[in-house]
Amino acid sequence: MCYSAAKFAEEGFKIKVDTLEQQASLLYSQKKYPEALDIYLSLVKKYPKAEKYSMYCGNCFDAIGQTGEAIRYYKKASKLNPVSSASLLALANLYYQRGDYDKATSFAHTVLNKFPADTSALLILGNSAYCQKNYDLAFSYYEEVNKINPSSYIALINMANTSFDLLKYVKAIDYANRALEINASSVDAYIILGNSYMELEKTEKAETNLLKALNFKSDNPWIYNSLSRLYQKAEEWENALNFGWKAVLFAGEAQEDQHINFGYLLYECVDENKSQLALNYAKKWLEAFPNHKLVSYMANAILEDKKIKIADPEYVQRIFDAFALDFDTTLHGLEYQVPEYIAEMVRLHFKKEFYKRTPYLDLGCGTGLCAEIVKKVIGWNYATGVDLSSKMLDKAKEKKIFNRLEQDEIIHFLNSTNETYQLITASDVLTYFGDLKPLFESVARALNLGGLFVFSVSENHINTDDFCLTPAARFVHQPDYILKLLKKCGYSKVDMVRKPLRNEGDRVVYGYIFAVEKVMIVEN
Repeated sequence: MCYSAAKFAEEGFKIKVDTLEQQASLLYSQKKYPEALDIYLSLVKKYPKAEKYSMYCGNCFDAIGQTGEAIRYYKKASKLNPVSSASLLALANLYYQRGDYDKATSFAHTVLNKFPADTSALLILGNSAYCQKNYDLAFSYYEEVNKINPSSYIALINMANTSFDLLKYVKAIDYANRALEINASSVDAYIILGNSYMELEKTEKAETNLLKALNFKSDNPWIYNSLSRLYQKAEEWENALNFGWKAVLFAGEAQEDQHINFGYLLYECVDENKSQLALNYAKKWLEAFPNHKLVSYMANAILEDKKIKIADPEYVQRIFDAFALDFDTTLHGLEYQVPEYIAEMVRLHFKKEFYKRTPYLDLGCGTGLCAEIVKKVIGWNYATGVDLSSKMLDKAKEKKIFNRLEQDEIIHFLNSTNETYQLITASDVLTYFGDLKPLFESVARALNLGGLFVFSVSENHINTDDFCLTPAARFVHQPDYILKLLKKCGYSKVDMVRKPLRNEGDRVVYGYIFAVEKVMIVEN
């Protein structure tokens, strides 16, 4: 066979391209993504219509965190080969990882329109629904994957996990056991089994499965956390704190959820009259994480440090970010009634001539529980909400209560705004302030003369101090302290009532609802 010079050149260039691809693939496998990307970009330039090179570039950009560029190259690959699912799945997965569930589901559905049995697309749809807490929908997608591929471990473990979140613990156990038949060393399956048996109050089986999980993954803080909860339920406080302590040690500084859990565990320990045990761990906690703001605040609350005058803003933000999705439901379970009390105070004392178009400010607005009720009393008006937690504000935005929402620390907001208000409310907000003078002064700055400030405080039943930081990391106040301070800051008491605010375990937390009017301007 005779080859022309052109044929030799073509074969030689093909060998060169193959070599470059091999080099890039090797670099990618070694996680040398920028070096691999350089080669793939050169190949894209030479072969702009080759889908695979655009896909490879997208993978590299994704690996180095440049998701915008990754999306651009995946979209290019999709246009080059519209019948392929690879680029569409890559886009769906990337948007899912970014938390853009609408786009993730859109691309996944596009794949399913072409390939109805594509299990990867179904898993992305299930995961997107799960992250939005639409557990029934998520389960249906995982179930579909299981029908297509009964040996899919991922489908079974996701069905087990979702069943647990749906409170279907027996089903969760069944799916977790089926997952173990496929993967006998599944840590996730043993964790689900342990937590499910815990909810069913089968302590021995819960302990056995969680300890098995620990054998496979001894550095997983969530396993220690589950064991801590198990022993807490059994009122074995030394074991509970021991495993809770290990959870925060393995979590390190980064996993703040573990520190929040441990702080609440210490509070529950104090509440069960195991104060000395809690104090010992609080001291160890401070020593182990001396520069961690959240640890410092929560541990010092357990130690009842009287030098603390205000809650750490970072702590408040993290706490409410963590609870935003379930906040309204959780408070309902605690028989939380403060918004209703505040709305009733507004109905009784807010001057009717200001009902229309009155500027209204809700401090620490959260998801809008208080403002939603207050607005029904005062009618249509211009409402502003301020809160530290972006996730709480996202929930408030969904309710369409407020004309304006601001993420800010409330004293900073009050001191920096040029707006003034005729009505300001603060529902269960002053519990994060000990010394109320700076707050009262800032509210007075933003409140019109004759304007009404309605707020709640928790009652200090612990001692005779003006205010006190409790092990729950909240402040409680004496009403006489508040009345004296209000007078100094230019307010006149309109009304004050003692009410049950919420439940904490078996106890009712009492406090006061104040309605005060700004009657004078006090120069600071």
